[in-house]
Amino acid sequence: MVSAILPDINKENCQSIYAFSVLTCFISCAKPRIRRGFWANSDRDIEWLTLFRGTVHILASADDSLRTGPLAPMFEMGRRRKLARDARSTLATPPFLLVLKKTLQDTVQDPNELQCYHDSVDDLAMSFATVDEIGSHNCETADIFIWLLTVSDQYFGYFQQRKPEAMVIFAYFCVVMKEMEWAWWMQGLSAHTISGIYYLLDEEHRCWLQWPMQKVGWVP
Repeated sequence: MVSAILPDINKENCQSIYAFSVLTCFISCAKPRIRRGFWANSDRDIEWLTLFRGTVHILASADDSLRTGPLAPMFEMGRRRKLARDARSTLATPPFLLVLKKTLQDTVQDPNELQCYHDSVDDLAMSFATVDEIGSHNCETADIFIWLLTVSDQYFGYFQQRKPEAMVIFAYFCVVMKEMEWAWWMQGLSAHTISGIYYLLDEEHRCWLQWPMQKVGWVP
């Protein structure tokens, strides 16, 4: 498996390792889903999410080799799309995310944790702005999944701990994911994910999911 050779990534093998890892991510997203099987009680990992986050390590380990080899055109296109996304950071935060940030501010006591959540929401706002500007049928995987690659390890630490606030933020990301459902391997993943989050939350935090559930089109 790729995970066994990640410490040995070099300029000779990084192209094939990266290509294999991306294909593995797609396959993981497309696998048959078990109802309420989004996050087993004894499982702290979500396979497709862990795989996507794992590509960050490959990118960091390969230096510039990926960007100058056979996959260079793909990475150049991704770089341009990221620059366009970053430019949207100056746009006003959409009202539904302002409501979420206010709710977080009213409930999260730890200032460091609150800042982490606010930073994650601000980054997510750029993804929503991208979708609004270019339209769902023009979205590429880089436009959708870049949030998974750029959001902090601190946030994912809270998510792995099943902190309700972190899970609610991820439910909002499900709305962005739904824009990729023109791809067969993404169909149904957003609803499956948000349903899994819903059943892990208490009644109070389930109320926070009203907007993303409506947008995804899922009801309990």
